[in-house]
Amino acid sequence: MRLTREDLAIGGSILAFFVMSIASLIACGYVFPAMHVWRSDGITAQAVLGTAVMVVFVPAFVAGRFSFGYLVSFALLSAVFGFVWLSFFSGFDYPHAFARWAMIAALAAAIVPLMVRDFRIWRPELSEAALNRIVLVLLAVSFAVLIADVSYGTSLGDPYGPARNAVTRPSPLNYLTGIIIGALLPYLFAHFATRHRWTAAACVLLLALCFYPVVNNKTILLLPIWLPFLFWLFGQFNPRLATVLAFLIPMMIGLAAFFVLAADKDDVLFSAINLRFIAVPSLALDHYADFFARRELTHFCQVSILRHLNGCGYGELGPTLAAVYRDGNFNASFLATEGIASVGLLLAPISAFVCGVILSAGSMASRHLSPQFVAVSSGIAVQAIMNVPLTTALLSNGLGLLFLLWWLTPEWRAEFSRSPVRTAQPAELVGLAASVKPRLVAPHVSS
Repeated sequence: MRLTREDLAIGGSILAFFVMSIASLIACGYVFPAMHVWRSDGITAQAVLGTAVMVVFVPAFVAGRFSFGYLVSFALLSAVFGFVWLSFFSGFDYPHAFARWAMIAALAAAIVPLMVRDFRIWRPELSEAALNRIVLVLLAVSFAVLIADVSYGTSLGDPYGPARNAVTRPSPLNYLTGIIIGALLPYLFAHFATRHRWTAAACVLLLALCFYPVVNNKTILLLPIWLPFLFWLFGQFNPRLATVLAFLIPMMIGLAAFFVLAADKDDVLFSAINLRFIAVPSLALDHYADFFARRELTHFCQVSILRHLNGCGYGELGPTLAAVYRDGNFNASFLATEGIASVGLLLAPISAFVCGVILSAGSMASRHLSPQFVAVSSGIAVQAIMNVPLTTALLSNGLGLLFLLWWLTPEWRAEFSRSPVRTAQPAELVGLAASVKPRLVAPHVSS
């Protein structure tokens, strides 16, 4: 196999991401010790060599082709890499070496189905006009849900503080709001932006901001910046390289603000990017490995249906861990919830494989769409996958609906956005024929 210049750039950028991730985690250890980000003061050869094992995953990302599964796989790689590094310094009491290899195996198991994108499925042939009608319905539903949310009251305040729970709304309305923020608004922005309908795309971002007084969620503040950034990034670079840069560039911005520019005195930018976006999915694995090392497993009872059928010894896992560790609401990815919490470290790779198979449906449903469209429309959904259980991401955060929309969306080609060339009408063709003088052509005489 001959490596191209793009392949080398992707491999080099992943290695750079690994180095910068370690630097970011070391910095987080000094700034956020209360979050149990372990300080890597005594960096040992064992930690360096043990974490360097993760390099074995680089060829898969160099050789793989872009898909929704590629996006999710790299996000999982980021979380497991951070966990492997932190586990060498973790002060929690669980079998660290076994946990490291279990999560590496779970990552490999999840990547196998996620990287598959050539499996074709039947799709309906919708016209662009039909899609436009669907888009109008989605806009109307989003606006109606916003009005319904506002009718129960609004609350402006710190997205990390009690303002998030200041207003109580019915559960169905909360579910609809989560679906709109996680799936519909990113899809609508991707729809308009890829068609260069800039005014409509800007209005979608404005509509998203209007949800902030409703949910007081940091995701809403991120969305109007994150989605245009992804649109630009995936329009400028190879989509595989853009996937890596989508993690590397924000992390470098956070580190620069913290170390070089000295402009982030309150650590707002560094906290939002390097802690919340990059480190927390890794920290969650560390917390869940410790919590369930000495406690009964959930056996998937965190899933609402199973909870009602069989009961459950736990409430919501995020608040449950928050009550023990006192460092925030640690909801986590399927590696932690459907994996460590539900079946334990030993069987976590099997659970990860099943979750990878489920998520591979997104790659199949979107294989006909452009990488830019897929990346932008899933910009919030991928983050949800890394921070909540898979069942929650599919239902409450709208990932399942996003898969359906991808499946329905017809293929869009760039030339569709240009003004169509006017074809000549029959009467014009007649006039054109009459205006052309006939040429006399000498008859061919066979010899």
